[in-house]
Amino acid sequence: MNLFHGTAVGDGIVSPHGRWTFGGDVCDTFDIHADKSIPYYRDGHELVAQLSEFFVRTGGVVYEIGCSTGTLIRALAQRHHGKDVRFLAVDVEPRMAEEARRRCARYPEIEIIEADATALKFEGFDFAAIYYTLQFLRPDQRQRLLAGLYSALLPGGAVVVYEKVRSASPMFQDLAQQIYQDFKLSNGYTPDEVLGKSRSLKGVLAPLTSEENIASLRAAGFGQVVSVQKYVCFEGFLAVK
Repeated sequence: MNLFHGTAVGDGIVSPHGRWTFGGDVCDTFDIHADKSIPYYRDGHELVAQLSEFFVRTGGVVYEIGCSTGTLIRALAQRHHGKDVRFLAVDVEPRMAEEARRRCARYPEIEIIEADATALKFEGFDFAAIYYTLQFLRPDQRQRLLAGLYSALLPGGAVVVYEKVRSASPMFQDLAQQIYQDFKLSNGYTPDEVLGKSRSLKGVLAPLTSEENIASLRAAGFGQVVSVQKYVCFEGFLAVK
């Protein structure tokens, strides 16, 4: 296992130790990798789309931060077809943004923006999804992004955030880690690939506890925050302005 030049982490993806990235050729197999690596990944998409129905108004605007290949923003566009809604999906990786544009080409209401969301000035919007993205940002960047979204969010609007979460209890954290490893092994990854992915994420992925995620959303200004989906160490939160 060569940690400097890169090790296999599954689905044809190779990543060096501590240098996981969503750039390069990762977009080619990203959806397969996400489906096999994150429990209830597609079910979460469906729940986000369902939740959006309570907040997206005719003529409104929807954001997705960290859209990767555009799977979720397409699901949102399909859910609100005919409502004259604009969908703005942001990703910092050029190859991901290019792939998202290709896959969303049939949806004129979707605009893919290649940009750093932490430096973006948002227009007024009704609903936003941040699906397993904040965990890859530094704490100060996360808070700046959440504050920027809250400021632009229209009253009565909402943001849905999905994150990998860690436990404040060492015992529960160990339990969660073992269950998650078994999940990945059951999906066909080898022990070396599971270990390789874990090593590639060192210093790159920094999960918060459930309580810390809620506190971050409240610090940004959200008065109403609730957990809407959880599987061991993966959780979705709904925050309403």
